[in-house]
Amino acid sequence: MAIISLINRKGGVGKSTISLNLAAGLATHEARKPGGKSVLLIDMDDQLSATITAMGGGFGQDFQRAITAQPNFAQALAEGSVASESLIIDSLVPRSREEKVKTFLTNKASMEGLEAALKAQTDPAFQLTYFLEPFRNEYAHIIIDNPPSAGMLPLNSLVASSHVLIPIEPDGLSLIGLADILRMVESVRSTTNPGLSVLGIIPSRFRIVRRQSRDVIESMERMYGHLLLPYIKDLADISAATTAGYDVFSYCPEKSQAYRCFSNLVDAVLGKLGQV
Repeated sequence: MAIISLINRKGGVGKSTISLNLAAGLATHEARKPGGKSVLLIDMDDQLSATITAMGGGFGQDFQRAITAQPNFAQALAEGSVASESLIIDSLVPRSREEKVKTFLTNKASMEGLEAALKAQTDPAFQLTYFLEPFRNEYAHIIIDNPPSAGMLPLNSLVASSHVLIPIEPDGLSLIGLADILRMVESVRSTTNPGLSVLGIIPSRFRIVRRQSRDVIESMERMYGHLLLPYIKDLADISAATTAGYDVFSYCPEKSQAYRCFSNLVDAVLGKLGQV
């Protein structure tokens, strides 16, 4: 079982979109296997974009019950409780499959105060690790979407995780930001979680027509070529699927660029995990 955190200190790089579609793709893979297990999506970002999309997006009202729940994930984590089955629900993705990605009932107001609440706990960086202990062997994969920061929430995710994925938009400052993230990962590995490994770097919102993007990708290939995973292009279909509350695999034709982008990414992640 892999616990995979998606981390970037910069917002707008596609973390939530990639988290959602990776979870949907892994759930589809598991559904094809005899005895396959479920996939759990955890939303640590107080914007709750991954949860809202997974529960149907802004065009419906299904997400309301998932982000206003009492009791809820954020409250339980803040109080130092362990995870309970009563907090877990089926999302709506993958839309085209009966087996759905699981997610936590949460609460946007509680999420906004979660970082401060965790800091008040004994062993604040380990609260998510303790919280997930009952479920460590229940799921094939746990995907954790994180806020754009280097604070207590991403730190909890890294301490609880086995692997890290780094979505990064190939712009002029991205290489500096990438180096900072890798230093953060190495710090966690050397102090609290020696089993943590970088699964890969995902160039996201990639526009091949931009010379700057191509130059940054070339620099990444020279410096981090062994970590680069398939690109996620900046495509209208991906945005449309997210807005509609769908995963790309259910929204887009198999021959579309959007479908192929995420299919290639899921295959690459499974290959890195040795599960192809």
